[in-house]
Amino acid sequence: MTVEMKSPAIGASESAWFDLFRDEVHDDRVGWGLAEVVGVGRRKFGLAGDDLIAFVRRAVAAMVAEGARPHHFGPSDRGFCSPPHEDGPVHYGGDTPDEIVEGVVATWVAEGMKDLLWGDFRFSLPEAWEG
Repeated sequence: MTVEMKSPAIGASESAWFDLFRDEVHDDRVGWGLAEVVGVGRRKFGLAGDDLIAFVRRAVAAMVAEGARPHHFGPSDRGFCSPPHEDGPVHYGGDTPDEIVEGVVATWVAEGMKDLLWGDFRFSLPEAWEG
């Protein structure tokens, strides 16, 4: 039996947060960003290290399963994205769900698991920002 993690800060469950992440990807071009996911894991659940990585992986997988794809929103020279990220879609391999999830998580880990800027790795449905 698995016990679902709850935020000690506000009492919300992990699945409640993941429902919010999935709902937001349908909202508009902006969607939900990795900065918010990391912030929820760190600040609401008190996670760090491998536990934070696992939380981020599960959250990204939930958004990708909903059809969301990552993109960077806005130019880094205006403070929307962290260099070297620039405005536009982010691709990993053949863009399969597993490649996207692992690619996003691996990039974030390789960059030091830092707190991201608002425009880094925004997740929304492609039709909201393509074309």
